[in-house]
This record gives sequence, structure tokens and C-alpha cells, in this order.
Amino acid sequence: MNGLFFIINPVAGNGKSIKIWKKIKKELEKTNITYRTFQTEYSGHAEVLARQVATIQNYHLKTIIVVGGEGTIHEVINGLATFQKVKIGFINAGNGHNLERELQLPSHPVKALRSILQKMNRRSVQYDVGEINCEGKTSSIHFIRSLEVGINVVIQKEIDMFPLKRIMNFLHLHSFMFIICLLKVLYQYKPTSLKVHYDGEMVEYENVWLSTVSNLPHRFNKMEIAENTNPKDGLLDATIIHSLSRNQIICLFLFNMKSKKWREDAISTFPCTSIKLYGDNSPVYADGEHIGEGPVSISVNKSNVTLIK
Repeated sequence: MNGLFFIINPVAGNGKSIKIWKKIKKELEKTNITYRTFQTEYSGHAEVLARQVATIQNYHLKTIIVVGGEGTIHEVINGLATFQKVKIGFINAGNGHNLERELQLPSHPVKALRSILQKMNRRSVQYDVGEINCEGKTSSIHFIRSLEVGINVVIQKEIDMFPLKRIMNFLHLHSFMFIICLLKVLYQYKPTSLKVHYDGEMVEYENVWLSTVSNLPHRFNKMEIAENTNPKDGLLDATIIHSLSRNQIICLFLFNMKSKKWREDAISTFPCTSIKLYGDNSPVYADGEHIGEGPVSISVNKSNVTLIK
């Protein structure tokens, strides 16, 4: 079997990716499969490695398997954005499980590897990706899961900087850490006004807490976002949450409470093929990674990524 490459992020999951890779390597040694490995050395390196491997190998490259977190596969997808015949396998070694859950991938690394090896020569699933153009950026960025702007981004930044993050994750106390960061941010954060231009229509919102453009269903803590999104239909799903009180935001984030009135008056959702968000210069995140500041334009690239699942 030729053309099998692994890109490994050794710091994913606070270093647990190395333990996961040892299990994968042990499983590979039982087979006659030849492979090559590359380890990332800095943020953004997976994108560079994926692009270099695809360029050097040219038509011989069949599969790249990512061993890392959601940020690692985000980088690889961007590195392979112009190489549409390369199949991507994902073995989750990060702390988050959103993408693994959304793609219905095995959670155990050896089972995930076996599944990839069994399916890599079959017809794989082609997924749409979102393409982003940020103000002041000369090149576009792609995402597989979602783009996010608003209070959820600020909370995630607080979680990333949390002093005891590694210990909390080790003790499976992520929810407790989330509550601390939520309360810290919530009573300082000021909702903003937002103009949304999509598929020829312009809508204005006041008191906007967060905006997402989704290619896959996902969660922010307990809150489910874009539950009916289909990553193969050539559409993205926008969600704008606005006009809620701070206490209502707590109920939404911690318990996924969405009353009929909230859905009608404060949670706006709609499909689109392209959308532009005009607001302040808020940070913009894609697949959990900071990519720039707004305003931001997003469009869908149909069937641009081939995933093994």
C-alpha cells in the first residue's frame, strides 16, 4: 500500500497524542503497510507539511492521516485546499470531541486506524468546506466545521488561557472550567449590532451575542448549533443569537434551553451559499482557531474535501 502519510501534532491533547501515536505505531507494525510520518513543530506547521507532501508526491499521494486535534485537521484541510484528490483520515488526539462526534468516527485510536485502513481504498465521502476572506487578509481560509464570532469566541479564549486547564482536562472537569470562564466573560461582554448580507439580502440585528456559520452540526458546551446542517448539500447554515438577557444566555449555554419564543424572536437561522458579516473588529474563529478580525465574507466550496469515515 503506497502513498500513506501521517501528520502528527505531538502537543495535541496536552501531549497525549504521543501516547496515542505509540498505540497506532504498534498496530501498524502488525501489518505490511509502508508509511511515513511528519511531526508538527509550531502552530500552522501541519498546513505547511500537508502542502509540501502533496506537492512533492504529486499524483502518487493517496492518503494523509491526521493524528491531532481539531486545529491540526483544520490546518491540513487548508494545506490541501487545492489538492482535491487526496483522502484525509482523522484520528482524534485532542481534548475536544466535537468533530469526532459529528463525523461519527471511532473514539479509540486503534479502532479509528483500522476503520481508515479498511475504507481508504473505497469511495470516500466528499464534504463541502467554507471559504473565508477576512478584512486585511490576502488569502482565503477554509473550515470544515464552523466559523464563529461573538461571546463564544471570548469564552473559548478564556478557557485556552485558564491557569489550570491541563489539570482540569485531566480530571475531566471541563464543564466546571467552562462555567467559571462563562461567568467571568458574561458580565463584562457587551452585545453588538450586526449587519448580515447573504444571497442578495441585507438584515440588521441589534444586541447580538454570537454569530456562527456552520458546515457541520456542533456544540458550544451544551448548546447545539445548526442541528440540521448537511455538509454535502452545497449550503452553509448561519445562526445569529441576539436580544437575550444575560440569564437567558446562561440557560442557553449550560442547558441548551430554547423556548419557542426564543427560537422565533432571538435565534435566527437560515441557509446560504455566501454571507458577509459586518460588525466591529471582533476576533473571528474557524474550527476553533483564531484566523483574524471582522468584517468577514464566507462562501461554500462544494465537495472540496474527501474524508475517510
